[in-house]
Amino acid sequence: MRSPRLGVKALIVRDGHVLMNCYIDPDGSHVFALPGGGQEHGEDQVAAMIRECREEIGALVEVHQVACLFETMTENRMVDGAPIPPFHQVNVAYWCGLAEGEEPGEGTAPDPGQAGTAWLPLDRLGEHTVHPPELARWLESDPSSRPISLGVSKG
Repeated sequence: MRSPRLGVKALIVRDGHVLMNCYIDPDGSHVFALPGGGQEHGEDQVAAMIRECREEIGALVEVHQVACLFETMTENRMVDGAPIPPFHQVNVAYWCGLAEGEEPGEGTAPDPGQAGTAWLPLDRLGEHTVHPPELARWLESDPSSRPISLGVSKG
């Protein structure tokens, strides 16, 4: 029995937009998810966030405080829905900012299927396919009433 994997995710908000990784489904539709990924053994969460953002968005980030937690449990890939071995990841999303002079671009090791990044308007997230969907609803909600845990997203 495998233990859940621990992931870190970057919530980078600027001018009413959130930065997302963009993936393209085989049918051509776009799927969006926060930059970030698995924390490696011996790596603290801030170091993991900085590494993952360099790999996926090609930019140095400044990591601030925890924004929310969410779990992903699935037996299907996010992009094309293909079957995969059972996957369980506990994600810690941090508010982050781009370091001085940094802009998102091509990462050093983008995720498989990643087709760059996009700034999505916070007030129109419902028009996009965002994973997990609970995150889009959380970002669209009143900041004064946001829970710390978004629960479990099952794929």
